[in-house]
Amino acid sequence: MHDIKERESSKMRSLERALHVLAVLEESAAAIGVTDLGRASKLSKATVLRIVSVLEKYGYAEKIQGRYRLGAAVLPLAHAYVLGNELTRVALPVLQELAQTTEETASLFVRLGFKRVLVERIEGLRPLRFVLPIGERLPLHVGAGKVLAAAMPEAELHRMLDELGEMHLVSGEPLARQALLSELERVRRQGYAVSPGERMMGIVAVAAPVTDADGATVAAVSLAGAKDRMTPEKIEWVSIAVRDAARMISERYGGARGG
Repeated sequence: MHDIKERESSKMRSLERALHVLAVLEESAAAIGVTDLGRASKLSKATVLRIVSVLEKYGYAEKIQGRYRLGAAVLPLAHAYVLGNELTRVALPVLQELAQTTEETASLFVRLGFKRVLVERIEGLRPLRFVLPIGERLPLHVGAGKVLAAAMPEAELHRMLDELGEMHLVSGEPLARQALLSELERVRRQGYAVSPGERMMGIVAVAAPVTDADGATVAAVSLAGAKDRMTPEKIEWVSIAVRDAARMISERYGGARGG
């Protein structure tokens, strides 16, 4: 997602480089060495060392046996985001009601670049058999991400697809670019997306867009449940419930911004 040429020509190049290194640390599953950090961020080893030393000074990076990972200072930032964000605040009671009514797991995602990020999650009476932590980054081209991808500007969407290259579902089945574009067009027309085990085997998700006062998509409400429970009949009424929840959040979010 990071445009290296744009970053290097920026008037705020030093800041952009530091944020890029921070993003690489966030995306790394384990502590990472300076050489690998440099390779991933397209920066020299000396530049990376200067950046991580500052990040370490302020607690945003930790050094473990010569390798780096995110530091504890990122946690208060995430906590402040959740507490102070109007969208998550107005969405919480709606998600709670949705999860209680359907007995399935309700989630709220926002787009971050070419990924979606989980910002709120409420387990139903029938919780899923996997843990998805707040802050988890997930793809846009499958699952609830299709709602967010469908709202992207066309040029940006095609840039994302260029970066993705060859796409596959979790089953290993290939996902053709034109098939995905047709699916996104269907999502725009019907106002919701259905994901029959695209990202997680045995899990069906239904998602709908949350919009702001200007009508722009700012988030996606998703309801996910086990395939054996999500029958065609249930998917039909769940799609209505999810769209109603998304509409309610949109109205409350628009009202909070306007008033």
